[in-house]
Amino acid sequence: MVKMRETSVTDCSAIAAIHVQSWQRAYKGILTDQYLDHEVASDRLQVWTERFAKPSGNQVILCLECTDEIVGFVCAYFSQDRRFGTFIDNLHVSHAVKRRGYGAQMVNRIADLSRSKFDESRMYLWVLADNKPAISFYERIGGKRHEARLWASPDGGEYLKYRYVWGRKR
Repeated sequence: MVKMRETSVTDCSAIAAIHVQSWQRAYKGILTDQYLDHEVASDRLQVWTERFAKPSGNQVILCLECTDEIVGFVCAYFSQDRRFGTFIDNLHVSHAVKRRGYGAQMVNRIADLSRSKFDESRMYLWVLADNKPAISFYERIGGKRHEARLWASPDGGEYLKYRYVWGRKR
């Protein structure tokens, strides 16, 4: 049975590990092999250590647990942007449990919390243009492509990314 709960600082390493595995799978052939093979683990652990140590007031990190093991997570910042609303900064599900609806459940939970706690129905996220499976998923759950920008990634490259939005007209 899978349950969703708010995370605590003791979940930091597990969250970072899922993030690393997700990036290594999704960004192979997009980000550099050097970064994915040798640098991503320490980089993502540092990011999550900082987020857990100094959370912003509008930040929430929820995780999915299956038999006491974290198998996915979502990190969002409620009402982050005046125009686009709540920012879903990370959404990752372990490869072993993909295609079971857990990603959509996490997005829906963030939408529910955004509406109930912040009276905010708009949401957005960024996705790399070359991440076709993620784009397909976001479009299946109602996301609409709004704009494109360049992302200065931690591997030193620049990559095209798209903003996907929910709850607003294009």
